[in-house]
Amino acid sequence: MAVRRFAALSGFVFLLLWALGFFTSHLFGLFHLNVTHNVIHLVFGVLGLLAASQDGYAYRYSQVLGIVFIILAVLGFFVKNLFGLLTFGLSDNVLHFIIGAVGLYFGFVLVESPSPSRYSKPV
Repeated sequence: MAVRRFAALSGFVFLLLWALGFFTSHLFGLFHLNVTHNVIHLVFGVLGLLAASQDGYAYRYSQVLGIVFIILAVLGFFVKNLFGLLTFGLSDNVLHFIIGAVGLYFGFVLVESPSPSRYSKPV
């Protein structure tokens, strides 16, 4: 259940970032935002909310989120501007790494056993 809450919460936050991206190009003066960032935020926001409907989807969403954002973080430390599409600053890289690490935790480390249903027989 925690992985589904994570998917829903991260989906909501990504959609909030997507909306804020229309009003500013630097969130809190630290994080770069542009059209490419907005598309990424929209995609992960919608997918997060959809994935929150089932455990399996939420785990897969968390795994993909973790892998993609760790790749973005590592890439950002070596490349400051990716083909003019994404601009990476230190604060962006740190945030991407944190998001990726949390996604990997929920996707791979936190494995919850299914809760018993009221129809299951005790053993």
